[in-house]
Amino acid sequence: MNRYAFIDVSNTTGTTNECLNFSIDWEKLYTLMKNKKWNCKEVLFYKGYKGLKEEEQLKKIEEIGYVVRTKLTHVHPNRKHEISIECEHCGKNFIHEYLIRGNRKSNCDVELSVDAVNLLKEGDEALIFTGDSDFAYLVEYLADKGVKVRIVSSTKRDKNGNKRFSTRLDKILDIEENNGRRVDFIHINNWKRLIEKE
Repeated sequence: MNRYAFIDVSNTTGTTNECLNFSIDWEKLYTLMKNKKWNCKEVLFYKGYKGLKEEEQLKKIEEIGYVVRTKLTHVHPNRKHEISIECEHCGKNFIHEYLIRGNRKSNCDVELSVDAVNLLKEGDEALIFTGDSDFAYLVEYLADKGVKVRIVSSTKRDKNGNKRFSTRLDKILDIEENNGRRVDFIHINNWKRLIEKE
């Protein structure tokens, strides 16, 4: 049996920072994943890449021992939109302008999923660090393939009351409670004292 850890960095750091009020020390997390209990064959780190300013940080992550996968971050610009609205009382048309704010986006979901499918065989184990619903199909696929899946995240809400953990993953965990526990959940807050950046 081989065990691998797959870390959706953006989702995981968002969860620990916004819901649990701590930042991850990547060296400590790597040490935990390589210790006698978890003994991961590889620990894979998936992150959006914003350019040269991140080179040094990513080099350090590789030196720790992570397998680093990056994808260039795309900047989506602000866009102005206009819609025509007809007044239901007078029948006149009015033009309403609104702004859709752009954002930075880099999604490594495909890379993580392809690596997981290629690396994992029946009887293996995957620790998938994410609460993102985009991974629900991957989790189901791996479980059906005979891989034990552990989702590492948090179900706590952020300070605005928003839940970062997907309802789709929640449903999978509910189903698995009666299905031999092929998929289970590890609350990342249980590891806080082991992985928190000082």
